[in-house]
Amino acid sequence: MNITLTPDRFLEASTKIWANKTLVVCEGERWTYNEFRERVQRLSNKMEDLGVKRQERVVYLGYNCHRLLECFFGVPRMGGVLLPLNIRLATKDFKYIINDAEPPIVLVHPDFLNMLEPILKEIPSVKHFYLLEPMENAPDWIDGEYEALLESASPEPRRALGDYPFVEDDNNVLFYTSGTTGPPKGVMLTHRNLFLHALSVMAGYRFYETTVQMHMIPLFHVNGWGTPHFLTARGGTHVMLRKFDPVAALELIQKERVTHFFTVPTMLLAILDHPDFSSYDLSSLRDVTSSGAPPPSGMLPKAEKAFGSHCRVHNGFGLTETSPFLAIPELPPDLDAEEIRRRGQDTWGFPVVGLEWKIIDETGKDLPRDGKTIGELVVRGDMVMKGYLNKEEETVKAFEGGWFHTGDLASLGPDNSLYIRDRMKDIIISGGENISSLEIEQVLYSHPDILECAVIGKKDDRWGEIPKGIIHLKPEANVTAQEIIQFTREHLAHFKALKEVEFIDQMPLGGTGKIQKGTLRKNYG
Repeated sequence: MNITLTPDRFLEASTKIWANKTLVVCEGERWTYNEFRERVQRLSNKMEDLGVKRQERVVYLGYNCHRLLECFFGVPRMGGVLLPLNIRLATKDFKYIINDAEPPIVLVHPDFLNMLEPILKEIPSVKHFYLLEPMENAPDWIDGEYEALLESASPEPRRALGDYPFVEDDNNVLFYTSGTTGPPKGVMLTHRNLFLHALSVMAGYRFYETTVQMHMIPLFHVNGWGTPHFLTARGGTHVMLRKFDPVAALELIQKERVTHFFTVPTMLLAILDHPDFSSYDLSSLRDVTSSGAPPPSGMLPKAEKAFGSHCRVHNGFGLTETSPFLAIPELPPDLDAEEIRRRGQDTWGFPVVGLEWKIIDETGKDLPRDGKTIGELVVRGDMVMKGYLNKEEETVKAFEGGWFHTGDLASLGPDNSLYIRDRMKDIIISGGENISSLEIEQVLYSHPDILECAVIGKKDDRWGEIPKGIIHLKPEANVTAQEIIQFTREHLAHFKALKEVEFIDQMPLGGTGKIQKGTLRKNYG
């Protein structure tokens, strides 16, 4: 028997089991599985009423919210494709993406109307704009509000269970990459991709009906959006954090008895370094996963000590193009403590079930799994994307040789464990030597006066490139650029040490708080 693989099945199955259990908490409001499912059905019906056709995109431009979680299920349920936009993008980016994806409907928070207004005449595919939250004196180009849409829609299913208006290889969601190496690319993820990805994650992570997951990372970003499917499938509770703030995060953990959250190093450091950290009750925490960037040296053990022995803090790894998880560490509770530390903090984990990987050199030759040899990580599996929207050439290149090319430089251990070394575009080539920017950053983060840092390659007539540090110091720090350079010389081979340092007051950050090296290269390289 073949049944269409779609995440929609997760919500239907879980509602039968946990109908009256809380599915989502958002700014103090709560919805049960039954209530949430009804809202999803109303949204799905309304999208059909508005004329959204199979595989047409619906844009969501707004904050982390229960409405976004509803869109993850409601838009694909009727055959549409959800397109969540990164709220940190510029107006020109929104114009490019909307014209590439050609959505008929945009759901937008009032805070971002000023980003769309200048391009209204330049995005002809959009027929309707709806506000995600009410506002006074809405502009005349707004057609209504999200809640009114749901209230005016029928809560009754229009098809028998399993009678889907799509096939499993249809697109379910469309995410655009950051565009640091060119125009943003629309990553097409299918119903099948997301269904099998969720099963793979559940096979390695231990999520239960007692899991309370705080969405610290926005669901429009790779590090956040995988969770709607597998957490809902297990009957867990989603706790929405509108925008990241360390105090707001700590308060939510305490109030809602959060057990899990995903984070990036900059967010985790902000929480750990907050002066009131010790005043919060964080005893509910059981699992914290850091991803998106290599953690500063010592950060994960520091976090584990701060949260307490009841909480494991470890790495995870994924990409937009892989739904997103590629690697998780597999940490059964009865494993030896030293092995838990090695798997979760020294490595990035093992491939999720259903995924294969290897590393290759520039000619495509397979490289050994010895934990030392560095090559490009290439992968294949059920959760790997369908391709890039409207970009056949880039899609073909990405799948050269039958494997998806991640663009990450990595080593693989003899046990197939993963060690990320750098992004290919972040490798600095100086005098013929390859220098890992991440290796230098690890050293810099051990300096007591450094709050944030990034290392980029600066063009140099003699060496081709030299490593340059962009540093955001802690308040009251008193250290010179030359002292920072000398610090790296003391901890690294001299050819890897920084040659220049520039201090700045604020790092350019992406939607998850990840430092945008592309912007730094443009401004300081």
